Amino acid sequence: MLILLVALVGTVAAEGAALDAATELNNRGAQLYLQAHYAEAEPLYRQALETWTQTGAAGRLGRARILGNLGSLLRATGRYAEGETLLVEALQQVEASAGAASPDAGLALDNLAALYRAKGDLAKAEECALRAGPLLVESERATNRQVLASIYIEQRRFAEAESILHAALEGASDQVACTAYINLTFAAIAQSRFAAADDYGRRALELARRVLPARHPAVAVALNNMAQVDRFLGRYLEAEQHYREAIDRWEETLGPRHPDLAWGLMNLAEFYHVRDRETGAEDLYRRGIQILGESLGKDDPQVLFARSQLAGVLCGERRYTEAAKLGRAALAGLEKALDWDDPRVARARSIYVRVLEAARRPKEAGRDRQGFR
Repeated sequence: MLILLVALVGTVAAEGAALDAATELNNRGAQLYLQAHYAEAEPLYRQALETWTQTGAAGRLGRARILGNLGSLLRATGRYAEGETLLVEALQQVEASAGAASPDAGLALDNLAALYRAKGDLAKAEECALRAGPLLVESERATNRQVLASIYIEQRRFAEAESILHAALEGASDQVACTAYINLTFAAIAQSRFAAADDYGRRALELARRVLPARHPAVAVALNNMAQVDRFLGRYLEAEQHYREAIDRWEETLGPRHPDLAWGLMNLAEFYHVRDRETGAEDLYRRGIQILGESLGKDDPQVLFARSQLAGVLCGERRYTEAAKLGRAALAGLEKALDWDDPRVARARSIYVRVLEAARRPKEAGRDRQGFR
């Protein structure tokens, strides 16, 4: 997701050398962030906060903008808990200094929406995105629309998402169009519309490679999308190439512990699983689950769902006892955390039943095909 950052120019008067230094540090950090040089940007944001000395309403607003920039960077680098703390603080300071109906409040809410969407907390994400939209000036609403559309896709509200995204494409800049096509690819894959996904995915990847910095994580997202399309269309050599290129890009840019990398690893693992390459699939799933567990917590639904998928791999390796134990625990956790009709619950139940049938435990499989609490 391409997130707008706030430069401290114009609205905050430079009062003394310390204020000038803080403003310069923040603006340099923002430039590096947009180039996906996150490791270089972070210390500049932190130095800007330490250097910021201005007080009063204008001072709180300026500090809140730096907090928002740092919080967005922490989200981008997968440190969701720390990022959420800073973004909530930024919103509180904006509301205290500029008002709850100000454009700055809209930006703070939009950044929170992107973070909650990344964490999988879709209810909070939608609430923040909807609150943000009316507050933003027109030039800042493109990002908000993309965030809201991505939330709707995760909620399987495809018609609403696609309406937003097609409208966003009208007269869009290349960067906005790139993000819109990435999201349209997600939506088309989720609906098994693979011909449309192929078209959207190719457009997204062409734009990402042309208009984004080479190391930008959105390039990895576009590559991963194409890998998914290739897989479902039977282009297996191209699929593996794109998966591996996406993983390399994520690891180079975001490091070895980022949740996006975990999803890339597990997408490749699922590809291996359906191709009966179970040993490679198991290793990739275990690495992905470890990364997600560290970032989201071991009981997060996304982690539990990944464990259910790993149970399917273990079943493919004929390790039925281990697979049944893992599948049962993952399903129980998902049923506790999610609605009964959530697609992840249904998928986990299907995997568990398949494990029981493979293990020749038909009575249990018959019971669990009906579902249990």
